Amino acid sequence: MKNLAIIFAILGICNTSCKDQDMFNARRLTFEPAQEGFATWSPDGVSIIYQYTNLNDTIGKNGLWEISPDGTGVQHIFSGVAEHPKWSPDGRFIVFDADTGKTIKMIPAGGGDPIIFLPDTIHIKNGGLPCWSPDASQIAFKDSGYSLCIYNIKTGRTTRVFREEGMLLLPGCWSEDGKYVLIALKDRQSGKSTIWKISSDGKEKKQITGHHKSFYRYLALSPDGSLLVYATYEGRYLGLYIMPAEGGNSLPLAVQHQWLNEGACWSPDGKKIAFTSTRSGNYDIWIMDVNIELVKKKLRMLDE
Repeated sequence: MKNLAIIFAILGICNTSCKDQDMFNARRLTFEPAQEGFATWSPDGVSIIYQYTNLNDTIGKNGLWEISPDGTGVQHIFSGVAEHPKWSPDGRFIVFDADTGKTIKMIPAGGGDPIIFLPDTIHIKNGGLPCWSPDASQIAFKDSGYSLCIYNIKTGRTTRVFREEGMLLLPGCWSEDGKYVLIALKDRQSGKSTIWKISSDGKEKKQITGHHKSFYRYLALSPDGSLLVYATYEGRYLGLYIMPAEGGNSLPLAVQHQWLNEGACWSPDGKKIAFTSTRSGNYDIWIMDVNIELVKKKLRMLDE
């Protein structure tokens, strides 16, 4: 049997007693003294939209902002409380949690008046975490009862497809083929969490196994569908980990035990990840260059 210490040294893995670590170099993109986070890339990779939240805002800066990955061209595209934006794969719309998590709305990608599309019979509480299907024809989200719901753009119909009693459900993203929605489930009693793939009709449920039992959230699948990034608690702090999309061991991607790292979003070419971090002492967007093949190699070494 291989010595685990040697393997960990080769892979650059350490436990919670080790110093802070990023798997790859990361750079800071935003610098405002506000909570800036939850980046979403345009389908062409040219722009990033993120939320800007300042509880003491008096000049109307709250809302959604657009920026290029090199930090230039910053512009305000929506004014108001907006969280968890997601750019549609066809590039036409931005969907987001609105009104302090009580509704879900969308706007044209270039900015404009908000569009209310859900019926009054659907209630949202603490945010619905909306996410687009790969063909931009459907939006998955959670309602106030922690049911997984799917809204069909063409028909305007909303369907509740999955709910599990006693579980907190957080939708994360769709599978590359558009057949499944990836969700995190937390048992209210035990506090243990798991990741699942739920078919869009709710008839099929598959677990994605991993080694963390603390709360998973903000799942992000790589553009080629091979890797999954998630945020999980390490003590009091959130760190980003990466694993095979179908389950298995994971590696620390951005873990700092004094700070928060979460809200990962892949660039369309799979070469970068934008994420939210408090490592600067403030909530900001950071960008990390990612070598997918190197990550896969390290994950394979864990399985040997």
